[in-house]
Amino acid sequence: MKNHIRSVSILSAFGLLTLLPLSIHGDEHHGLYFSADLGGALVESTALNEFPDAPPGGKVEFNPGVRLSAAGGYRVNDWFSAGGEFGVMWNTFKDADGYLSQTPLLANVEFRLPNKSQIVPFIGGGPGMSFNAVWFDNDNLGGGSRVDGSAGDVVFAWQLYGGLRFKINEYMSAGVVYKYFDAQASKFDVDNTSQDIRFGKTHTHCISACFSMSY
Repeated sequence: MKNHIRSVSILSAFGLLTLLPLSIHGDEHHGLYFSADLGGALVESTALNEFPDAPPGGKVEFNPGVRLSAAGGYRVNDWFSAGGEFGVMWNTFKDADGYLSQTPLLANVEFRLPNKSQIVPFIGGGPGMSFNAVWFDNDNLGGGSRVDGSAGDVVFAWQLYGGLRFKINEYMSAGVVYKYFDAQASKFDVDNTSQDIRFGKTHTHCISACFSMSY
């Protein structure tokens, strides 16, 4: 897992360094903005609170996955902006043929540190919801009965993020962002049984390359 994070960070940094010769000094443009990011998603071990015919106290382990996000809003001044974000995260199970997807819909506020260089540090975050779904291909978790098919749930979620952007010009920038995403416990209905699939809270760490444009 540590090697995966290191590889993503190195590749993202290398790509951004190629943009530095294009950079210029100057303030960022105020007004409407659009941003997007793409990178890796690592979900921590999650409690398996219930699975058909599985003993209690289990854990769910996930393989490294991917996150794609798009955001938009209004850049009020050099140091503050507000808006919303939509995204999707996808991780397969380590011990089963299936996956967990998390689709966040979040409100964001962002604070930047304006300066005369082309490098702009930023932090942000906000609350919202996540549309979580699981899919199993006739497999199980925690030694329970086999399950085939998919189910979904909607839960409260929030995130915090921070990173660095490199100004290409007053309208565009590219950078690296780390996002911590927290989603509440999920419940997934299972047909033909009185038991459900219940996961504990999910904690997801994402490192992505990002791009932003203002209008």
